[in-house]
Amino acid sequence: MVATHLEPCMSESATKAPPESDSLGGFEVETPAGTASVEVIGTPTNTARVDIRIDSGRHWVFGVNDDTAALVLVLNQDGQRVDDDLPSWIEPIIQRTGLEGVEK
Repeated sequence: MVATHLEPCMSESATKAPPESDSLGGFEVETPAGTASVEVIGTPTNTARVDIRIDSGRHWVFGVNDDTAALVLVLNQDGQRVDDDLPSWIEPIIQRTGLEGVEK
């Protein structure tokens, strides 16, 4: 059965396709490793992820738990997972997103 008419009781938001991106915003910042782009991904009530990417290709992905970021993975310039220590400049960047810091 194919629906040809939407019932008037459905709200406009229920009938729209979901947004292509759930980015809450981002910013760029200079670091000792180069320019980093920071993107906060989630919804206004659930900030699920913070991505930090360096021009050289390094990429840190953090999950958000309450008001702190927890490192999920680090990718090198080839997109391969690596186990690196966090640079000291990461936590101040995380704090600029409104989070308290990085989970130890």
